[in-house]
Amino acid sequence: MLRARKPINSSKEEIIEEKPTIRENFQHYLMNASLHGLKYMGDTTMSLFERCFFVVSFVVVFVLSGYFISNVWQKWSETPIIISINPIGIPLTTIPFPAVTICNMNQARISAARIALKGSLEDSMLDSLCGSSKEFKSNNNSTGRWSQLKRFLMNASQPCSETLIFCRFASKTVPCMDIFWSSLTDDGLCCTFNTVHPDFMFHTTINDNMWELEGSNANYSKGVPIDWTPETGYPKEMPENAFPRQAAGTGHDMGLTVGLNCDVSNYYCSSTNSYGFKILLHAPTQTPKVKNFGFFVAPGTEVRVVVNPRINTASEMIRRVPIEQRQCVFANERNLSYFRTYTQENCEMECESLIVSKQCGCILYYMPKTTADAEICSLKDAKCYEMILASLVFNNSSHSCSCLPACYEIDYERRSSTSPLGVGKFLLRENFLKKYSRDFAMDNIAVVHLYFVENTIHSYTKGELIGFTDFLSSTGGLLGLFMGFSVVSLVEMFYYISMRPHCSKRIQQNPNATQKVTPTFVAWKPDSLSVKRNLRNRQAGMYLYPYCE
Repeated sequence: MLRARKPINSSKEEIIEEKPTIRENFQHYLMNASLHGLKYMGDTTMSLFERCFFVVSFVVVFVLSGYFISNVWQKWSETPIIISINPIGIPLTTIPFPAVTICNMNQARISAARIALKGSLEDSMLDSLCGSSKEFKSNNNSTGRWSQLKRFLMNASQPCSETLIFCRFASKTVPCMDIFWSSLTDDGLCCTFNTVHPDFMFHTTINDNMWELEGSNANYSKGVPIDWTPETGYPKEMPENAFPRQAAGTGHDMGLTVGLNCDVSNYYCSSTNSYGFKILLHAPTQTPKVKNFGFFVAPGTEVRVVVNPRINTASEMIRRVPIEQRQCVFANERNLSYFRTYTQENCEMECESLIVSKQCGCILYYMPKTTADAEICSLKDAKCYEMILASLVFNNSSHSCSCLPACYEIDYERRSSTSPLGVGKFLLRENFLKKYSRDFAMDNIAVVHLYFVENTIHSYTKGELIGFTDFLSSTGGLLGLFMGFSVVSLVEMFYYISMRPHCSKRIQQNPNATQKVTPTFVAWKPDSLSVKRNLRNRQAGMYLYPYCE
């Protein structure tokens, strides 16, 4: 805006400006703003109808731009995540071989069942393991404390040293108990290969997976434990005998081969309606749920299992997206009380233990325990804990765990094929089978091979579907298309609201001013009418100059 200057009768001209009114300031903004259409609203030379036409047009365009921006906002807020396949493959040798948990379906050996006296605590423990439905007597209504059940499990279950009769990994034959742990699962005492060390699995010192400390297995060396997680991966420098072990390569020879003996003559009760083995492939940091997800391996068969890893990763950009929208949890966002590494399975196991303990006053023998004297649920508590576990499966509102998947996780899918053993019919490749008769092998022995077939894995990555930069670009493009809006438009608004009135006030408070005059507002335009008006103003002693010098 330009203001008129009028000379006064003195040897030196002094100029005093008056602060422009809000109307004048607004009109000047309309005439000079970069937004499309505003200059037509502030042009006093146009008719009222023309100015109203541009006012209505501007409002309609503003509403349309707001509508389309709201669509972009809705897409950004409701579907911020996209899952894509990473085009850069991950070498097979940088991921761990799957943890393999092998369970004999026999829940208790017949030799242990024979020494359990009727009505004794051992008899009650045996009933709980086998799921007996007989009525409880007054002195047989408890499974006892965990320390008592743990000793009973060690005596009643088939030890891993007897279940595993042959082991070979990456073309090297090794003692089975050098690479396997005894582990407690929801299907009893089992044997696990390639899990992380219990010190890296649990927070608590009451560690119910350290079975090797109480028996002949204590002297076996498992190797150098590594604190591996799906999010951090392996360290750059690895010891040669570190575990969990990395995948060595593809093919049958570079995988894991195990020979298994179910000892069917020593069966007392089975976890299913058959005999043999259950096997589950899982991540090294994951709690195995063999009861519901393990696959069967029958005695008298040789099974080949092709392993297909599925790796899920996440972009660091999605950390700012709320957990409820991205539907995954980073490791440092949710700490578990019992397990050191967050996985959905570990979270669910810990949650189930907490709810069952609170509602039933006991916990199931395979659930996380913080004390050695934890009360173990018996069959008299079956109605209570079965109802709770069923409600958790169906996400009942009364019992909910809200355990989301981890943003970084690895799963192992499988394809298997089976063939009958040829023991006693012809020469076999595996020499350890030669010492067994055909009848014994067909009733007790199984051979399992697990291996990879692909050298490179493409991971699935969770990323932002629309990031903040994309949202800003879309919003700016719509505002620019409809209204000519830009960042400079915001600068103009800031100037006319704050800087321009402030600048006028400073000039008005100039101490050199001696006289105030009422300036005449002149809106100069480079047209013939404005030029004539400017000439008349100059003849009248009025001059045009910038408002804030």
